[in-house]
Amino acid sequence: MEPWTPDPMAPQISAAAPPPPVRRKRSVKEWLLSGLAVIYKAKVFLLFFSMVVSMLIYGWAFGWAFGVGLVILIAIHESGHVLANRSRGIEASWPTFIPFFGAIINLRQSPANADDEAFIGIAGPVFGLAASILSYGLYLLTAQPLFAMLALFGMLMHIFNLVPVVPLDGGRTVSFLGWKAWIPGLIGLAVILFYNPLTNSLSLDPVTLIILAFIVWNFTRRVRHGVPAAYNDIPLSHKWFYGLLWLFLMALSIAGYLYIGAVTHLSL
Repeated sequence: MEPWTPDPMAPQISAAAPPPPVRRKRSVKEWLLSGLAVIYKAKVFLLFFSMVVSMLIYGWAFGWAFGVGLVILIAIHESGHVLANRSRGIEASWPTFIPFFGAIINLRQSPANADDEAFIGIAGPVFGLAASILSYGLYLLTAQPLFAMLALFGMLMHIFNLVPVVPLDGGRTVSFLGWKAWIPGLIGLAVILFYNPLTNSLSLDPVTLIILAFIVWNFTRRVRHGVPAAYNDIPLSHKWFYGLLWLFLMALSIAGYLYIGAVTHLSL
């Protein structure tokens, strides 16, 4: 039997081409989720972009190692606020780093009361001072002046940040005291901004004036609009707790700054 071979004259049958894919219409929910994903990525981009820009500017001004360490120190401080916001269910943006001004977090809703505001306000200094102490511990282990300088700056940063004037963390921590703390706080703020106790000298620069103007503007807004009486109606034990915690952290910051400056002979 001869093997079968196809007839070249026979009609050829080819497989039909598959139909073009039909594009499925996306639902409104899918469009919203995609939009939220883009926004989320934009927030992450803004966070890291602002961190990198701050590192570059601080590095250009003070040296790259110090610039990177300073941004990490500020980031640890801000992480305390982020965690506190989330634990109290308060919607807030991620930190945006601004060179020479630290970082800001935009609250999308106000704290329910002075208790929440104090909890959120004090969380940053708790984390930041822990990082400053850790930095000094690294200096003791390695004898690298960089870590001592970061620790010294961290202490000074928290002396300033704990001044009891809104919108600083100290003012938010003891906001239930109102003007009783704000007036002395403004005086203390002026001293911190313009006087260096380690060098016994006065200083004045544009950045300091901008910071002072921003704080005074926020302070006057808070005074003008005020807060409801119920806002500050929190348990007395909570007021004592936040007040004593604020006092302890402020004393720790001052003592740490003076001690580190004295033993390392560094100054800012």
